[in-house]
Amino acid sequence: MPARASSPSPARSGAQSSSCVTQVEPEDDAAITRRLKLEAAVTARAKGTRERVRRMSPSWFSVTMGTGIVHTLLFLLPWPSTHAVFRDIGLVFLVATMLLFICFSIAHVSRYIIFRGIFGVMIRHESHSLFLGTIPMGFVTIVSGIVVEGYAFNLPHVVYAASGLWWLALVMSMLTATAVPYAMMTLQKQSQQGLTALWLLPVVPPITVAAVGSSIAADLVDDDPSYALTILLTSYVMLGIGFLLAFMILTLYFERLTMHHMPAREVIVSTFLPLGPCGQAGYALIELGKVCMTLFPALAARNPDRPGRKDLSPVGPAMYGCGLVLGLMLWGLGMWWALLAIVSVGQSFMNPKETTFSMGWWSFTFPLGSMTLLTLSLASAFDSLFFKVVATIMTGAVLALWLLVAIPTAIGFVRGTQVFQAPCLADLPDKEARETVPTTTPRARASSARTYSIIAGVSSGAYELVDRLPAHVSNSNGDDTQTTAASFSA
Repeated sequence: MPARASSPSPARSGAQSSSCVTQVEPEDDAAITRRLKLEAAVTARAKGTRERVRRMSPSWFSVTMGTGIVHTLLFLLPWPSTHAVFRDIGLVFLVATMLLFICFSIAHVSRYIIFRGIFGVMIRHESHSLFLGTIPMGFVTIVSGIVVEGYAFNLPHVVYAASGLWWLALVMSMLTATAVPYAMMTLQKQSQQGLTALWLLPVVPPITVAAVGSSIAADLVDDDPSYALTILLTSYVMLGIGFLLAFMILTLYFERLTMHHMPAREVIVSTFLPLGPCGQAGYALIELGKVCMTLFPALAARNPDRPGRKDLSPVGPAMYGCGLVLGLMLWGLGMWWALLAIVSVGQSFMNPKETTFSMGWWSFTFPLGSMTLLTLSLASAFDSLFFKVVATIMTGAVLALWLLVAIPTAIGFVRGTQVFQAPCLADLPDKEARETVPTTTPRARASSARTYSIIAGVSSGAYELVDRLPAHVSNSNGDDTQTTAASFSA
């Protein structure tokens, strides 16, 4: 709708009137119609493969994270009598994770090639860009599965192939841990009240890479201790980057919760995300310490003429001890976050009829699975029946939650319903919007026309009311007039 020019009131100055009209200038007919059609295409049911690919956001890689962590937990259950059974079940989850990651990768590459402009609006979106961190985390769970299965099937050379994939995962992790925060600082409009635990997603991948690096280094101690040392030191560096960044974000997140209360119902499941860095970091510290216990004496024995390597031998037990202490502390912190998340989600979901499934529900699986990994590591370190039982119960909970979210995800994929939400597409420019938004049906066009008529009528009345505001309102406080006009515009 064209801007409605109004003659200045006698009590208003020309500059004030001009400033007010500039502040409240509405969108024209074409812009409003385009936005209505675009939002309808984003929230409506996705029909056909092309539309599903267009609206497949990076959050789909959280499916590979949740599926991959189930394989690792089933493989590490501390009961030898049932190990063979659960290992075979876990292998099915690993194969499923690989297939899902390949399919999602093809779909995402096709999405950004076919539909121009989507990557730009996605990286500028305050929440959808954060899910780029799920890509390296989903990939590194596959690397972890390859390592443990190669060891189980006595395939020593598999670890070298896995180490090559691990370096690729490291590069991907550093890209997300650097590029996404940079985009948050320069391209996005963030606020403290809008801060959620989703901020952790881009910075947690380096922690996960460090945790998987401990498994690779442990398998290389006997055959190639020098390469194992390289992976060990790199894992500690990655752990420092990821965990310290995550700790800073957790501090800000705690402040946000105390100042602005719990997040909205739509993202309340994200309160489980703080379990991820606590569990992964604790697990990495303990397992890297175990590697130091065996690797440093091996390096000293192989290099007796190198004082630096010889002096490392007594350092291993100290690093393992520090890892155990910090692991216990992080386990306690993670359990505190878990209790807070359970209470928050339980209170929010007290009315099941108002509960709507979304891809955010996958936040249940990987963070809780990470805490279970830490529990399993503590059970092995202390040979504690308590930690073994708790880890088994938590593994069962992760498997149950996986079923809880996997079934509606599969149904939503087939039906093209709520799992294909991509609100960032509403920010597409006109040219890209015309190329990516499918042609609407006559019924949809009629509905959009009716909606536009209502909005146009309300907007017209609102701007007439703004123009007729008493003169003393503008003279007393010009900001009030602009604030009123801005609210009518919204």
